[in-house]
Amino acid sequence: SCLPTRSARQSYARSKYKLAEDDERSFRIIFGFEDGRSQIIDVQTFDAFNQQFIEFRSPVCKEDQMNPRTALLKNTKLPIGSLALTENGYYVLVHNASLKHLDLEEFELPLHVMAKIADSLENEFSAKDDL
Repeated sequence: SCLPTRSARQSYARSKYKLAEDDERSFRIIFGFEDGRSQIIDVQTFDAFNQQFIEFRSPVCKEDQMNPRTALLKNTKLPIGSLALTENGYYVLVHNASLKHLDLEEFELPLHVMAKIADSLENEFSAKDDL
């Protein structure tokens, strides 16, 4: 099933997840894991190259908790997404995809995989569960 419109994506997300934040162009999902840990995934849309894209973004750790070289080396092994550094000093895991033909699987897979990867990296580099 295709999720071409913002309202379709957000309606689907609302029906499946408890949204921590929910506004016109973005929403936040907090994934809970069986071990009690949790992970934030921010989902937003943006325009580029005359089409709409969706961005999945999950915080990993503070800038001083991961060496930039380590972050770049981690990027070569990630199956989805890449690490980026925000202006406010946090490493985040980011994945962007075109909305043109986005279906449920292309929406669900990045959410679940990124939550697991970001939580694993957060645990490895900060040894906390703050993000």
